[in-house]
Amino acid sequence: MSRPQLWMLHGPTASGKTALAIALAQALRAPIVNCDARQLYRELSIGVARPSEEELAAAEHWGIASHSIHAPLTAMSYAQWARPIVQNLLTQHGNVIVVGGSGLYARALLYAWDALPAADPALRAELEAQWQQDPKALQAQLQALDPLYAAEADLQNSRRVIRALEIITLTGTPYSAQRTQEKAAQPYFQDMDLREWTIWPDMNQLTMRIQERTQQMLSEGLREEAMALASFHHLPAMQTVGYREFYAYPKATEPELHALIATHTRQYAKRQCTWIQKQPHVQRVPMGVHVDALLRS
Repeated sequence: MSRPQLWMLHGPTASGKTALAIALAQALRAPIVNCDARQLYRELSIGVARPSEEELAAAEHWGIASHSIHAPLTAMSYAQWARPIVQNLLTQHGNVIVVGGSGLYARALLYAWDALPAADPALRAELEAQWQQDPKALQAQLQALDPLYAAEADLQNSRRVIRALEIITLTGTPYSAQRTQEKAAQPYFQDMDLREWTIWPDMNQLTMRIQERTQQMLSEGLREEAMALASFHHLPAMQTVGYREFYAYPKATEPELHALIATHTRQYAKRQCTWIQKQPHVQRVPMGVHVDALLRS
C-alpha cells in the first residue's frame, strides 16, 4: 500500500493557487485544506478572494469561512485547529492538499519546532495602547531591534509588529533569530510523504493580474463589504490589504483606492516571494502550469 501524500501548494496572492489546487484535488480525488490566514474568516469574502461557490463545490474544502474575526487565529492556534483535520483526512483519503499564501501558517501546520513564548497579556496590552497612539514609534523600534525581520514584515500590520516586539522583549533575542529554527524543523505528520510546491510568478504578469483582480473586487462590492465592517476596523483581521485602505483613506476616490490596494497587494506578493525564496526545499512551478506537471514529477 502506498504511503499517504500531503501536497502543500504555496504561492503569492493572485498567482492561481485556487485553480491549481482544485485541479490537483480532482485528479487525486483529495480534499483541500485552506492555509490562507484571511480566507479562514467568515466575515471576509470579496477582499480575500474567497473561492466562489462553484469552486468550493468542485472539491471538498476545509477552513474556508470557518472562524470569526472576533476570535482571531495565530499561526500556532491555526496549526492546533488544522492538524487533527489534516491527520484524519490523510487517513481517510490518502492524499490531502494544503493551499495558501500564509507562509508562517504553513510552517506551523507542517513542521514541529520549539514553540515561541506565549503571549504576555499585560505587555501586549501596553504595546497595543502604544500602537493606537503612535504606530510609527513601534515600527521604528522594531526596525532598530530586529532589522532583518522588519525588512520583510508588513509594518502596517499591528499584529505582526506587536507580536515581534513582544517576543523580543520576553526573550531578549531578535525575532528573526528565533524564526530561523523553523528551517531545521522536522515534519509534524509522520508516515507520509510531504511534497511542497510554489507557483513562482513572472512579476510583470502578476502585477497585471493584481490590477485586474483589484478592479474585479471593487466591481463586486468591496467598498460595501469593507464599510459594513468599519466598526471592527481595529481588530487584527481587519489589518488586511483590501480593507484597511478604506479606513485609512476615507475620502479616497475609487481610482485612488484601486491604486492603493493594487500597490499594497503587489508589495505583499513580493514579501511572500521573499519568504518562499528562503525555503530551498520548496519546488517552483510557473504560473499557469498544468496539474499533470505536478503529478509527473
